[in-house]
Amino acid sequence: MVPTKELEVDYAYQRDRINQRRVEELSRAWDWIACGCLVVALREDNKWFVVDGQHRKLAADLRGDIAELPCLVFETTGRREEAMGFLTINQGRASVGSLDRYKAQLLAGDKTAFALESLVRSTGHRFGEKASARMVSCVQCLYNLAWEDMERLELLWPLLAELHPDGPMSDTVIKGLWTVDKWLGKEGRSVAEPPYREKLVAVGGAGLHREIRREVAVIGQGGVRVSGCAIAKYLNKQRLPGRLKIELN
Repeated sequence: MVPTKELEVDYAYQRDRINQRRVEELSRAWDWIACGCLVVALREDNKWFVVDGQHRKLAADLRGDIAELPCLVFETTGRREEAMGFLTINQGRASVGSLDRYKAQLLAGDKTAFALESLVRSTGHRFGEKASARMVSCVQCLYNLAWEDMERLELLWPLLAELHPDGPMSDTVIKGLWTVDKWLGKEGRSVAEPPYREKLVAVGGAGLHREIRREVAVIGQGGVRVSGCAIAKYLNKQRLPGRLKIELN
């Protein structure tokens, strides 16, 4: 057990881009089993450096009630040996797939996962590896949106199901519609309501995907805002009341 205040991070080989959202989630739902042991280097000057587990260390710092962390400690000669260990740990680690993570979240009683599961199954869909008419593969995309605003997703999901009656859903269309709906929401409107819904259903999910691909080709880059821009431009061409404000910056 090493005091958290004495654990240091050497950014000469560590990731300098901290996923603050992940740190906050770990801190908020702290689990000692999930924490396990941090891999720590004990240098010749008796200083402790985290080789693997800096997000867990930062999460513990946020809580204020964790004075020590369990560590697997190795005596090292310095940065080079630690960096080699860091690379070996991360190269040999198989990342957990988004579907497997989601299943684990369901078993763990994650409220967002439970709400999302109920919503997806309400239209006869289910999550799976290979996307099809009734199989949804973009689980991480939908989970993130549910975590951000479940009420908005509940409003959009029936529309998404209607847009894809015979084909798979795509992240680009989902995120594009989400972006446009947020723009409309500033004026108390939604893509899931008339007159936008009818125009969207008319073109369908495949049609929206083509509009997005065309916009990406013109602009030369992709992204959530570009997808939203493509859908907004399509709706603006339909001579609907009030033009959608396109926000790309």
